[in-house]
Amino acid sequence: MYKYLLFILLAGIAWRCAPKIAATSTADYDEDVSVFRPMIEEEATGGSVETDDIETEKGTYVAPTHDINSEMASLMDSIITYNREKSYLTYTIQVYIGRSRDEANKIREKIYKVLPDERPQLTYRQPSYKVTVGKYFDRVDAYKTLNLLKGTFPGALLVPERHSLE
Repeated sequence: MYKYLLFILLAGIAWRCAPKIAATSTADYDEDVSVFRPMIEEEATGGSVETDDIETEKGTYVAPTHDINSEMASLMDSIITYNREKSYLTYTIQVYIGRSRDEANKIREKIYKVLPDERPQLTYRQPSYKVTVGKYFDRVDAYKTLNLLKGTFPGALLVPERHSLE
C-alpha cells in the first residue's frame, strides 16, 4: 500500500518538475491599430507631411513683471557670509601627548582593549605625538567615554575644539 502511494507521490513530483512547453507562436495574431492613431490635418487630407517645412509660431516675448533675481542674489550672498562666520564645537578625549611614538602606539593598543568600538587616532605634530579618542558633539556623551577611560588612563582629559563651517 505504501509502495503505491510513494510511487504516485514521486510520479506527481516528477510531472510537476517537468519543463512545460508554452505556445509562443504569434504568426496567427494580426491587429491593425492605425485607426486609433491621431492624424495631422495634412495627413487626413491625403497630403504628405514634411517636418522641415513645419514652422512653429512662438509669439511675442513677454518680460516678467515680478522678477526678484537681483534681490535673491543679494539675500543669498548675505546668508553665505553669515554662515562663513559660524562655527561649531566638538569634544575629543586626549589620552596621551608626548615625544615617544612607541609609547603612543602602546597607549593606542590599550584603548582598543578598553573600548573596542572606538577608533583612537594617533597624530603627529612636531615635536609630539597625540592620541585622541572620539569626536563628540555633546559634552555629556564625551564625559561618558572619558569616565570609562579614567580607570585605565588617569591623565585623560576632555578637549573642546572649535570648527568653522567652511
